[in-house]
Amino acid sequence: MRMKTWSIVALVSVSLCNAARAQDPLDEIYGRAVHHYFRGDTISAEAMLNEVIAAGSQDPRVYFFRGLVMARNGQADAASTDFSKGAELEIAGKKVVNVGKALERIQGPHRVELEKARTHARLASRSKVMEMNRARYDAMQQQGGAAAGGLVVPPRVGVQPAPLAPNDPFVTGMTRGEPTPVQIPGASDPAVTAPAGTTPATEATPPAGDDPFGTPAPATTPASDDPFGTGN
Repeated sequence: MRMKTWSIVALVSVSLCNAARAQDPLDEIYGRAVHHYFRGDTISAEAMLNEVIAAGSQDPRVYFFRGLVMARNGQADAASTDFSKGAELEIAGKKVVNVGKALERIQGPHRVELEKARTHARLASRSKVMEMNRARYDAMQQQGGAAAGGLVVPPRVGVQPAPLAPNDPFVTGMTRGEPTPVQIPGASDPAVTAPAGTTPATEATPPAGDDPFGTPAPATTPASDDPFGTGN
């Protein structure tokens, strides 16, 4: 029973692989071209790779291997062009493939030239991203706003302060942002002017006897009543 189950799984896997290959015939032609390349048949490999490229393939491996064919045939300039094109497609990622695995059997000076093209493409892509970010930052600074989620928010100009809440115990009929006038006692009272021809009234000085804090005059005691007096 277990063997039968494994057989079914294997058949399904093979069917899925065949279906995946059938979905993109260009991949099949590319695979055959690679096979011819490693066999040393560069003429057949180049013809098949040209066919795949003419069909509009976005697979970077196709350009890498055609560049390797050109390099093996002594066409260094054509090889460099294909290496650069393949590196650009790899960065663009229109078709995601395992480039490293496809090139693991490629060694020597041709692999070195290919890797130079890939490195140059990565650096160029990074520089382009930095330039875009710099341009976006400069535009933000010129507009005087702040970036929020990729959008430039303009500054708030002419926004009036919101009125105080009606339940605010400090509501005085004013709005936020307005100065509060400070009343100085006596500063705003009008000066009192006496009528013409009259003398301004002054406070009367109370008599000494009426002074509640005055010192009473000492009483005079008759000599005859003085118990300590000296008789005549």
